[in-house]
Amino acid sequence: MNPQTGDILGMACYPDYDLNSPYTPNSTLAQTYDSLSDDEKSEALYRMWANKSVSDSYEPGSTFKIITASAALEEGITTPDVENDFTCIGYEVVEDRKIDCWRKYNPHGSQSLRKALQNSCNPAFIQLGQRIGASTLYKYYQAFGLFETTNSGLYGEQNSIFHNLEEVGPVELATYAFGQRFQITPLQMITAISCVANDGVLMKPNIIKSITNTDTGAVTETQPTKVRQVLSKSTTEQIKSMMESVVLEGTGKNVQVTGYSIGGKSGTSEPTESNKDDGYVSSFVAISPIEDTQVVILLTLYDPQNKDYGYQGGQVAAPTVSQMLSEILPYLGVTSDATENDTTSDNLITVPEVRNKTITEAKKILSNAGFVCKVTSSGDENSTLVADQTPKPGVQLTKNSIMMLYGEGDTVGTSVSVPDLSGMTVAQATNALRSKNLNISFSGSGVVTTQDYSVNELVPEGTVITVNLKPTLTDAH
Repeated sequence: MNPQTGDILGMACYPDYDLNSPYTPNSTLAQTYDSLSDDEKSEALYRMWANKSVSDSYEPGSTFKIITASAALEEGITTPDVENDFTCIGYEVVEDRKIDCWRKYNPHGSQSLRKALQNSCNPAFIQLGQRIGASTLYKYYQAFGLFETTNSGLYGEQNSIFHNLEEVGPVELATYAFGQRFQITPLQMITAISCVANDGVLMKPNIIKSITNTDTGAVTETQPTKVRQVLSKSTTEQIKSMMESVVLEGTGKNVQVTGYSIGGKSGTSEPTESNKDDGYVSSFVAISPIEDTQVVILLTLYDPQNKDYGYQGGQVAAPTVSQMLSEILPYLGVTSDATENDTTSDNLITVPEVRNKTITEAKKILSNAGFVCKVTSSGDENSTLVADQTPKPGVQLTKNSIMMLYGEGDTVGTSVSVPDLSGMTVAQATNALRSKNLNISFSGSGVVTTQDYSVNELVPEGTVITVNLKPTLTDAH
C-alpha cells in the first residue's frame, strides 16, 4: 500500500488458481476435491476464489503492538526511551491467568518501550495496556477504522471481530494489548499501519487508479480519500523510529535491505485451545523508507511449515518481505542510500550560529538546514534568546542530527551516558546515540572499532560522538 494515497500497489493470495479456468481446482484443492459432495465442491471453489486479504480475518499478533504503542504515546502515557519503564519476569499474571512471554526461560528484565517493541515482549505490553485502559484503546481502534470495513469496494470485504467494550475484562485487555483474541482483516491491518507511516493521516484504500471512457477516450483519475487525522506527526515519528529499532536491533533484523531505511514489526499469534488445528499465524509488517514512506507491506502466513526456522514471524515472514522490498523499492524509484558511509563534505551540513537569536527563529533556521531541534527553556520561545547550543557552530553533521538549544538562565547539563557502540554498523550506532539525544560523526565502513568518548561517560545532550569503522571478515568477503 502507498500510505500517502491509500493506493493498493499489490495484493496476492496463495494458493491461487487459474483465472482462465476458475472451475478447475488448484493443486491444493485437487488433493481432496474428488472425495467431496457437490455442495462441498461448490463451497470449496468459493473458498479458492476468495480474496483472503479482505474476506478472511485473523489474529494479528505482535504487529498490533504498533497500534498499542501509538495510543500510549499519543495519550502521553510514556515515551520511547524511559529506562526501567516495564519489567519482564518471563510471564504476567492477569486475574487467574499466567500469560507467558515468548522468552519465558530467559526474561527480558527491565525495558523501555523501544526495547519492549524490539524484543516483542508480551508482559511489557500487557502492563502498557493496563495503563492505557480499555476505553481509551477502543477510542483509538475506532479512530484507526478497525470497527468497520475499509470501504475498499473489494468483493466480500469482512469486518473485524471484537468484544463489546463492556465485555472487555482484565484478560481481554491484556491479550488485546499484544494483538490476540480478536480478529481483523489484513486490509484493515495494513490500512492502520499506513496511517502511522503517513504522519497519522488515515487514508481510504484505493484499488482503481483511473477510469477510461472507451467511447470518448476521457480519463477520470481517482483522487486520494483522507478519512481522518488519527495521530500527531510527533507521535508517528517516534513510532517509526521504534520500528526502525526493531529492524536494526530486534526481531526484525531479517528484513534489512542494503541501502534502504526500513521499519517493521514481526507477529506470531498462537491458535486458541478450541482451534489448535489451525496452527500459528506468522506475519511481518514493514515500512520504507522511514522518512517520506512510499510503501507498506504486510505478509501473513497461515500455519507455516518450516522445519528449519519454525513459525516465528521474524524468522519465516521477514526474509520474504526483505526480498520483496529489494525488488519493489528500486521499481518505485526510491533512491538507495548505498553510500551511507560517505562522509565527504557534500553529504554533511554545517551547524549554523543561532546563539542570541530567539528560540523560535533558531528552530526555524536549524529545521530548514535539516536538523532536529530539542529546546530546554521555560520562557516564551518567541522572546527568549538562545544562550547556548550543542553542538557548537561550524561542526559538520549528517541530516537529522540533534541540536540542543538552551534559553537564557538555563545551563548545559551532563546527564547522558555514552553507550557502547563497538561492533555496531553506522545505522545501529546512529540509532543508539539518537535515542539518548546524541550525535554521530564517523569515518570508514563496516562496524565500529573505536569511539572518542568512553562507555558510560557523562556528556551533554547533543554531543558529537566520533567513531571509526572497519570492515569485518564477512564484510570483506
